[in-house]
Amino acid sequence: MQKSLFRTWAGGKPGMIVLCVAIAVGGCTMTEGQQRTASGAGIGAGVGAAGGALIGALTGNVGAGAAIGALSGAAVGGAGGYITDQQAQRQQAQDDSAQLRQQNELLRLQLENEQLRQQQQQQQ
Repeated sequence: MQKSLFRTWAGGKPGMIVLCVAIAVGGCTMTEGQQRTASGAGIGAGVGAAGGALIGALTGNVGAGAAIGALSGAAVGGAGGYITDQQAQRQQAQDDSAQLRQQNELLRLQLENEQLRQQQQQQQ
């Protein structure tokens, strides 16, 4: 009986159980950015494996095509997830900065008004 590439790599059933538990527990402690990166890598790996398997079937080596496709897809998907996270962080920083500028301007105007009111009271 031929063993699959995953079963050989994961060490059989115990290895698969450890791998699944590690993925499940690791997902609980990820930041939002890490989740985006891992999500992109997972989707990329799945799409890459499917595409690689199709190409591998045409060339006569489904397993190698799927493995190469999965690795390539994971790399591209992970990079895409990371870039998406960086853009989201940049946008959040810009939004925060705009809000702080508005608050600063409001405080400046309130202080100015208070000073004018005090000057008017002193003149009376």
